Amino acid sequence: MTDTMPTLRTLALAYLPPLDPSSDFEAVCRGLAADGITHIVLQEVCGAISLTDPGAGPHLARILRDTGLQAIACHGLERAPYVLRQPDPDARRRMVAAHLDVMRRAAALGACTYVLHLGDYPAGLEPAAAWEPVVRALDDLAAPAAAAGVELALENSLRVTYLARNAGELADFVGRYGHPAVGVCFDVGHANILDGVRVALDALRPYIVTMHLHDNDGRRDQHRIPGRGTLDWAAFVPGIASCPRLRHIETEAIKPPLGGTLADTEQHPPGEVYTRYLALLNAPGSGLRVPA
Repeated sequence: MTDTMPTLRTLALAYLPPLDPSSDFEAVCRGLAADGITHIVLQEVCGAISLTDPGAGPHLARILRDTGLQAIACHGLERAPYVLRQPDPDARRRMVAAHLDVMRRAAALGACTYVLHLGDYPAGLEPAAAWEPVVRALDDLAAPAAAAGVELALENSLRVTYLARNAGELADFVGRYGHPAVGVCFDVGHANILDGVRVALDALRPYIVTMHLHDNDGRRDQHRIPGRGTLDWAAFVPGIASCPRLRHIETEAIKPPLGGTLADTEQHPPGEVYTRYLALLNAPGSGLRVPA
């Protein structure tokens, strides 16, 4: 009798560069490449370069080409004017236009997922009314995303005052909406705070197209590196491979708070952080093969 090796699921790990508005994006990318990092996540603030700038595309493309990095994911615009739940039609049109502009720029640079935030749950509204502005926004975003080869990833929340109020509600919405270009970004740090990681992963598994991996104390969204919080990584990681729509995985540690700077985060050398993620994801029994 011949023992057969288990089949491993191969997924790329996209590294979120540690950036704030004062960062030199090109220098950061050169450092990441020197550390052996191959894939990165784009975000609005690419150091002193803004992804919202119409001229950013060629500049970023040159940096990626010169460093050999591949930008396979994009963390979409996340400030208040850009959350999907915009009841005012004019505000919604502006929001959709801004996302389409950035999404298409990111897609041209190689991104195939684009993370979106939903906004707050309005007190006193029934779910259908609460979600209706989101439906209208996605009606304008989903077809262009599909045409660009991008999957929109709605991020699970960390508080019951957010939309969605829990992982089950988000799964129900994405399942009912039923568009192939609309999925979920599974933020494991958020799940560790709100639903519990196992409950959230089980609910969202069919719809997950990307993941944000970082740690926290179970109470605050601290964006710590794995092992610097309460998340049980050994229990969580083997569940990753069974997400049928998952395109890749993203780090999201060492991320400044919205409007903050890197001084507001724990600092760790990117090469060491990357090595820590690879060790966790490639551990025996993980079911994964995540190339360096």
